[in-house]
Amino acid sequence: MIENGDLILKYLERLGVEYVFGIPGGSIEPFYNALARSERQNGIKAILARHESGAAFMADGYARATGKIGVCCATSGPGATNLLTGVANAYADGIPMLVITAQPAIEKFGLGAFQEGSCTGINTLSIFDSCTRFNTLVSHPAQLEHKLLMAISHAMSNRPGPVHLSIPSDIMRAEIKSPSPEKNLRAFINHEVMPHAEGVDLVLKNLADAEKVTLLVGDGCADAMPDIIALAENRAWLLVTTPMGKGLVPEFHPLYRGVFGLGGHQSAQKALHPDNADRIVVIGTGFDEISTAGWDENGILSDRTIHISANAEQLSRSIMTKAAVLGSPRLLLEAFSKRLKTQETKASIIHFPTADGFPKAVEYRNKFACASMQSPIKPQALFWKLRQSTPAHAHAVMDTGNSFLWGIHYWQTLQLADACHLATEYEKRFHIGMGFAAMGWAIGASIGIALAKPDTPVICFTGDGSVLMNGQEMSVAKEYNLNILFVILNDSHLGMIKHGQQLGGAEAVCHELPTVDFAAMAQAQQVPSRRIEQLSDLDEMDWTQFFIESGPCVLDVIIDAKEVPPMGSRMKVLAGGKGNE
Repeated sequence: MIENGDLILKYLERLGVEYVFGIPGGSIEPFYNALARSERQNGIKAILARHESGAAFMADGYARATGKIGVCCATSGPGATNLLTGVANAYADGIPMLVITAQPAIEKFGLGAFQEGSCTGINTLSIFDSCTRFNTLVSHPAQLEHKLLMAISHAMSNRPGPVHLSIPSDIMRAEIKSPSPEKNLRAFINHEVMPHAEGVDLVLKNLADAEKVTLLVGDGCADAMPDIIALAENRAWLLVTTPMGKGLVPEFHPLYRGVFGLGGHQSAQKALHPDNADRIVVIGTGFDEISTAGWDENGILSDRTIHISANAEQLSRSIMTKAAVLGSPRLLLEAFSKRLKTQETKASIIHFPTADGFPKAVEYRNKFACASMQSPIKPQALFWKLRQSTPAHAHAVMDTGNSFLWGIHYWQTLQLADACHLATEYEKRFHIGMGFAAMGWAIGASIGIALAKPDTPVICFTGDGSVLMNGQEMSVAKEYNLNILFVILNDSHLGMIKHGQQLGGAEAVCHELPTVDFAAMAQAQQVPSRRIEQLSDLDEMDWTQFFIESGPCVLDVIIDAKEVPPMGSRMKVLAGGKGNE
């Protein structure tokens, strides 16, 4: 006989899960007892976050880096509600996550138990309704096993996302028989949607007479990238990515034109213009604000567009397109390759940059600022400087706000020296959370990624506002000796708010932050740190050693608060219009 908490962990072990992120409390104690037993047997390990939202962000990052389900847990009442922002963030980005929250013993429901979150109190189950794919209370010990399997199946389906189990403490500690190893624990996982033959024919028919084609790559087609690259090279079709898809196409590929959408490049917009694209093939993304450059009508919202996705929800917005095909991008592109007789090519993927180190075909805003040595430091110069010496295999994580705007536009996802090696690898190493865009997400997500990839360095760009929200999670990186370089863009402002107010003609209000020494704050958490006031400070300290040495480090970088990031499409939407960067 085992307890229900042990049963949950046995199933998670079968999925290859290594960590559960959370914070203990009275009602969740039986589950932590099971985690303690698991850890003594070298099984799943509990990672103690500093705030429940940080735990959800960590589970999110772990899932993105591994493709496995991320797991987070919290006690009843405020523990559960504190998870909510992280869970919503994962839901908006389609990240598979198992969320376990506790309840007091079920017999105490309605009696005013401490931190009660039942249907007779502050109903935490109903709070999770709109940001989970599956959401249920386990009201009897015998329910837990089959509800757990249902939850896992929903989390890792063709519409992945968080699932929530609310489990009373007496049910968590109830004793049951060990689970049967034959039980099907993944009801509809790895069941790729086969595109209908008529859909493939329709796409081919609409491409038959097209002389100029641009492929827009979203984050939903990582496993299709070899065929996408081969198709583009064989047909000389241009390649563009969405912000979330950045990193799937090597930056120096001769057909790549950059990012279309929030923070993107003018060259990507041009590649989608009617003059340069008789047809646009959008693969593995939806038509949301960030991927359409604020619903720019000169972009992908066109009857020139063919939309391909395995997610029916994404296709529901593409009513203006020439064709919308439901199906796995990988399977559909395989069919393309056979019908068009394309073959994978690798040699042409290397494309030497111009003398200034930029790709020839991608247009950057004010790229001359990348060479600036002025103080305060230009953000463009900071991203350029750090990119040149960051290992090509490092994972880069960009937080909400100015960080992801600068990162989308200026961070290069492939270094030329490693182009030949990385050309055949499509592991995503550039991470942003833009669906719900929670501030401070990157700090927790970096920890989850670093735990998932212990031999790979992680560089996390975050802002001073985000650190004031979630900076305490850096102490988790210290506790587990994780190789994360936290780069804090410190300009004593909520930067995206400040620039948005200025560009939109709004009142300048509530964007100023106090002057904070984040290097000292990091030192207080026993995290090595350095305050960077000019770029030459980086050379003096040989910051690249932090990618070799174990443990985290913080760079508190004083940046030029006057520099405006590429956020034109966002401003047009806020002003009530549609447009581009």
